[in-house]
Amino acid sequence: MSYDPRSLLAFLDSPVVVGDPEGRAVYANPAFLESFAERPDPITGRPLSEFFEGGGRESVLAAVAEVCSGGRTIRFRVRQGDIGYAGLASPITADGSQVGVLILLTEEAVGEERLLAFHREIQGPLDEVEHCLMAILEQTGGRRSEQYRLLLEEGLRAHARLRKWSEQLHALLSGFEATPATELSLDPVQTVRAAVADLRVDPDASGVRVELLLPARLPRAKGDPDRFGDALVGLLRECIAHAPYGAAYTIAARAVGSGSGSRVLISIVEPAGAAAGTAVKDRAEALRETVAASGGSLVTTEDERVGRTTAIQLPVAS
Repeated sequence: MSYDPRSLLAFLDSPVVVGDPEGRAVYANPAFLESFAERPDPITGRPLSEFFEGGGRESVLAAVAEVCSGGRTIRFRVRQGDIGYAGLASPITADGSQVGVLILLTEEAVGEERLLAFHREIQGPLDEVEHCLMAILEQTGGRRSEQYRLLLEEGLRAHARLRKWSEQLHALLSGFEATPATELSLDPVQTVRAAVADLRVDPDASGVRVELLLPARLPRAKGDPDRFGDALVGLLRECIAHAPYGAAYTIAARAVGSGSGSRVLISIVEPAGAAAGTAVKDRAEALRETVAASGGSLVTTEDERVGRTTAIQLPVAS
């Protein structure tokens, strides 16, 4: 049996195929048979991988496995010949168990294909930039070139972030949803130490002292480590760049609360009299948005004697 003419799915123009948890086809509508079935044989019991080309096989089988094990709808993309399809795999449930998966395929617009092609095109320049930076870094030596070595290392870190964003862009274009910030986690102690080490402004050169009050270990907190780290570095750079000579900054972190209300508190204490210019406020707002995306909060308080305190609370990751 290739399809049931009584099924409403038979009247859809979009290809539809139903598979069992083992990845075998049990039903396909006429649109699917026309576009994906090269042989007129009955499709029942045939592996779904037979109907797709190249990487499409892995995408479909991975979607089927994810749907049947997790019970949630999965989006993916496949290509058949010169046509790209956006796929939607949804679970079929009976008596509380996942008994199959329904896959709906929709022909993609040309614009999405062009975006994927553009992503492929920028990989070459990214590789070239990395190669050039690494070559220059190898030739940078001596005490007088320390500042240039630091700049090169910062450039390589920025390149690594670009590479990660490129991969995330490809994942989105390929139909895989980006992981929400609330599902990511970071090491608070390591993140704060890395942010201070990543400061472009040399605290010693400007007479600014940064004191870290960090325990050896803290629970992991919710949040994107790259976004949070970049936003924290941006705020610290602006603060130190506009700080008076001899100013002392204190950055501390500790765990607060218990149970479901457990949080990691990161506090930045600026000296009294430190000016909060527009650039500092903009950086603080950017950090606030990053923290809020992971379910946390950022509060700034002013005190004439103590100075300005920025308190960041991040939920503890489960």
